[in-house]
Amino acid sequence: MYKLLICEDESLERKALNLLIQRHYRNIHLVGYATTGFEAIKLAHQHLPDIILMDIEMPQCNGLDAQKEICRFLPNVNTVIITAYNDFSYAQQAIKCGVIDFLLKPIAPNDLYNCLDKILKSIKKADSSSTVPPEYTDYIQKILDYIDYHYLDNLNLSDLASEFNLNEKYLSRYFKQKMGTSFTEYIIKLKIERSKNMLEYSDAPIYEIAADLNFNDASYFTKVFQKQEGISPSQYRKNTANSRHFKS
Repeated sequence: MYKLLICEDESLERKALNLLIQRHYRNIHLVGYATTGFEAIKLAHQHLPDIILMDIEMPQCNGLDAQKEICRFLPNVNTVIITAYNDFSYAQQAIKCGVIDFLLKPIAPNDLYNCLDKILKSIKKADSSSTVPPEYTDYIQKILDYIDYHYLDNLNLSDLASEFNLNEKYLSRYFKQKMGTSFTEYIIKLKIERSKNMLEYSDAPIYEIAADLNFNDASYFTKVFQKQEGISPSQYRKNTANSRHFKS
């Protein structure tokens, strides 16, 4: 999963961006919202995102100044500036700060998707060119990429083995050896991480979230969530809502 941070002080813009990303990408996890430049720096420190959508005009510390600070500890972050101003001087400053692209408000969905697609392609290319054992690059990374795109499609180990022309029992052992967890446990963790994002940043009822993640029913989802996180989905939503209220 690729981690994305939204830095935007306008509530409607934040919700619109989150909705567009959730609908289109299964391999992007929204790690949080920042409503000020200082909060952007703090959350970037905390989550080390792969991608940042950064509004220029934010309180306390503007987006470009926040980006300069973030680049000190996260030099390879893929930051996209969001702005209502089609101003060349902003572009010049942003390039010096390591920004890789611009999105003009109001953001058209296709512009956002094209931008994120290019970033994901670039990240994958950089990952595949890094010095890792050949078998990891050839099998595990490709397998993980495939899982990221298909884990909500009732993907099972047999289907995965067929996709990569591997023996199912061998794949099961190989996956656990490389990842330190079973295939089933890995899928559950992906689903729970996605559910946490939905619980925190949407008003969808528990049963809808369970259905979206292909759990048999809401009670089973609740049982699995509580086993993984130690609290129920409802309590998690309440806790995160209280946390955001306290921060604001």
